[in-house]
Amino acid sequence: MGVTLDRTSETPLYRQLLAELSSRIRSGEIASGSRLPSVRSLARTLGVSPITVVQAYNGLAADGLVHATVGRGTFAGASGPETARPQSDDRANTAPEDGEWHTTLPVHLRAPRISAMHALLRPGRRPGVISLAAGTPDPSLFPIRVLGRLWSRVMAAEDPGFLQYGTSQGDYQLRTWIAARCAATGIRAKAEDILITSGSQQAIDLVARTFVGPGDYVLVESPTFITALDIFEGRGAKLIGVPMDNEGVRVDVAASLMERFRPRLMYTMPTAHNPTGITTTEDRRRQLAALARRYNLLVLEDDTCSEFTYDGEAPPAIKAFDAGGHVLFVLSFSKTVIPGLRIGCVVAQAPLLSRLVDSKSVADRFTSPLIQRTLWRYLSSSRYPRDLATARDVYRSRRNALLEVLEETMPTGVTWTRPSAGFNIWMHLPDTTTAAEVFEEGLKEGVACAPGDLFLPHAPPPSGLRISFADNPEETAGEGARRLARALTRVLASSRAEEPESAFVTTV
Repeated sequence: MGVTLDRTSETPLYRQLLAELSSRIRSGEIASGSRLPSVRSLARTLGVSPITVVQAYNGLAADGLVHATVGRGTFAGASGPETARPQSDDRANTAPEDGEWHTTLPVHLRAPRISAMHALLRPGRRPGVISLAAGTPDPSLFPIRVLGRLWSRVMAAEDPGFLQYGTSQGDYQLRTWIAARCAATGIRAKAEDILITSGSQQAIDLVARTFVGPGDYVLVESPTFITALDIFEGRGAKLIGVPMDNEGVRVDVAASLMERFRPRLMYTMPTAHNPTGITTTEDRRRQLAALARRYNLLVLEDDTCSEFTYDGEAPPAIKAFDAGGHVLFVLSFSKTVIPGLRIGCVVAQAPLLSRLVDSKSVADRFTSPLIQRTLWRYLSSSRYPRDLATARDVYRSRRNALLEVLEETMPTGVTWTRPSAGFNIWMHLPDTTTAAEVFEEGLKEGVACAPGDLFLPHAPPPSGLRISFADNPEETAGEGARRLARALTRVLASSRAEEPESAFVTTV
């Protein structure tokens, strides 16, 4: 594309790119209807982060200079897709001049946030860069040797028929253990109420593909889990963000939105919320369960990290107050055991669960019986609670240490949450800056974090960052925070008041 960016300039890279593309479109150098490069492609060509391109494209859209067509890309001009999309008979017989035939293929499932997040995580793997972006557990705490021994025992003890195709619903012994675990959160469940999935992400996807269709409204917390946003949008849902405060999701706002839009489903992470670390109060959980009954909608409760509650005990699950079967409860072992096991589950009443089992059968038929049985042996052993307690103590200490460094180093005007559970801290930035600016400046300083725009379903409130503390030793995370503080200080000193809108806008 021949764009040159000045990395020595005080003007942020995304503003330089926005100005350059805007000039070319207005002058006609980029003709109306021309397809702009994909975010990933242009970011790779220019050697910048995807968030830089995302912010620039969003600025063009806000100025009416480009429009996006689902499944095809971003095009110059404010007109509809008919100006950019060739007729189907022409498209079938005409290859692009550059020979990249795949660009003519319609893509019916996009994951823009996941794609951008993957690209944003790459700089954190560079030598000398400290990553506070991933939100993952510490591999040094994984019970690798124990699981290896248990795997061997399962292979030696089980009948060869155990290696045949498994049941779609999952291992009965593992489901029985999970039912007992659910009782600790106030949920009354039997093994028959549980479906084993390939991680919590598949559980969310199965719920979406089973119960959510094109045009359905879905309420989500704002901000929320990136993958859930892409999953629901991939189903054609219209996302509506519900704001949060220090007590969790704003139930009063949710009630108003339910009355107005009659959504099909609400997705929530009430404990160890990702990305904020906030835990929703028990009173609000009761209210959400009552709202689900009143408006006859499904609540998808994602509980992937409540075992890592550091201050007191986590409140009962929303499903504990579910009298009518409206709440679907999702559990995962990725944070508490090992992500690579890819084991999760969904708890639901019989009529809903049977439909989810059918969807699981279509998706991948079953989750590995070997992995399920190995996990059950570990969870049933005396090692699991000891390992869990050890990991909880380590993560609590890392949280406390990072919070101390933030207090000591962050410039005035920057605030953050104090998570009572989970792996993440949400940092609120002043209105005078954006997450893209801080991300870029942070990389120059040798630290990577997760820009908050990716976690938002629509146009953002003031910018934010997700800071993760679990997978770095205290000294490393502390140094990362000090680097981030230096980057923030420089960005804030520039006193740039204009803030671009998020590229991820959902119109309702």
